[in-house]
Amino acid sequence: MNNILVLTDFSENANHAAKAAPPLAAKLHSDIIIFNSYYNHPVIPAYAGGPLAVDELVFRKKDSTSGLHQLARQLGHLHNGQAKEEFKPQIHTQCGEGPLGNNLAAIINGKKTAFIVMGGSLNSPVNHLFFGSDTMDVVDHAPCPVVIIPQEATLEKLKKITLATAFEPFDNFAITYLVNLSKKLDFELEIVHISVFEKYEDPDKEKALLRHIKKLEDSGIVYKQIRGKDVIERLNHLCKENWSDMLALVHYEHGFLSGIFKKSTTEKALGHQHIPLMIIPADIQ
Repeated sequence: MNNILVLTDFSENANHAAKAAPPLAAKLHSDIIIFNSYYNHPVIPAYAGGPLAVDELVFRKKDSTSGLHQLARQLGHLHNGQAKEEFKPQIHTQCGEGPLGNNLAAIINGKKTAFIVMGGSLNSPVNHLFFGSDTMDVVDHAPCPVVIIPQEATLEKLKKITLATAFEPFDNFAITYLVNLSKKLDFELEIVHISVFEKYEDPDKEKALLRHIKKLEDSGIVYKQIRGKDVIERLNHLCKENWSDMLALVHYEHGFLSGIFKKSTTEKALGHQHIPLMIIPADIQ
């Protein structure tokens, strides 16, 4: 059985994002794992007072366990309100010591994970994505999509996802993944090609991607293009104008969309994004 992994630091933003998990898990017939990394910076010194640091570590673990159980009860109340015929996900808790990104392999090991859910920053998920080390650490280590939910957004409805693409070959994997997911969650997929150039620079890449889309029978994909200056602002405007409920990006080893999202102007523009983000690893199968 697949699992939805919810990452939390027990902040208001994280707990808000966690509430998206039960309805998604019910539709995907997945269980939920809530994880908290309770200790990020080892401080056990080699001096006589060392045991006090160890005691502090024990207290942190107890606090983590207590917080996880409380959050699990809150999420349990949410899925108790579902219709009787809906799948009722089981909610499991787990905590670990160390950096969050490094813990992912241990959490996911041997478990099928549909995706990871976590909270964004106070302003927007992308702002935290670029400047929050924990979030970037998770994105770099995640073998599955990461859904980042800002405080002002919800996933009570998921009718449309917009995928931004630069026509890289690996984007085909993300498209296939989203098409399969749309069959389970019943959302419309919109693919938007973005380019910083006024004229299209590689028609062969576009043709290859369109051939891939055509092979996905009955996918219902809507295809659009955005080119020229201020392309990211246009993308944000398009998501708002078309009532997109989520923006999806493909994450490559050397940056989003092969470097387009590295520019400081892009970071600034994405800082105004107020809908959930799905970050899809380029090599997703």
